[in-house]
Parts: sequence; structure tokens; C-alpha cells
Amino acid sequence: MAKTNESLVEAKARKRSGFFAFFAESWRELRRVRWPKRREIVLYTAASLVLCVILGLLIWGFDVGVSRLLTFIGVV
Repeated sequence: MAKTNESLVEAKARKRSGFFAFFAESWRELRRVRWPKRREIVLYTAASLVLCVILGLLIWGFDVGVSRLLTFIGVV
């Protein structure tokens, strides 16, 4: 059975090695990537920012609590 055109291209790329083979393989993988839509990027960015704010507030609250505790017991 004859190989398809895509199979021939992949077979040639597998035979190459070194610098050019790396970039050929990388380019082929990038074409397979499912890139996120604009709405997904906005939602993921918003979720990341909200999580950063929440974690920042938790760390700040812990820092203030420990500082007050150390002041209360007379260490600082």
C-alpha cells in the first residue's frame, strides 16, 4: 500500500537529525496545538488574578496575626 503524502513528509523528517530536525519537529507539533479562544484567555486570566489577590490577602492576614501575637507576648 502506498504511503500518503503526510506519511512521506514525516518519514523524511524522522531521517533528519540535529539542528534542522529539531525545528521541523517543533513546527509540526505547534501546528497540532489547540490554541485557546479569546474568551477562554480572559476567563483564565481573571481566575489567576482573583486567586493571586486571595492568596495575597491570606498571607498578609497571617503576617499581621503573627506580628500582633509576637507583640502581645513581648517578643518584639
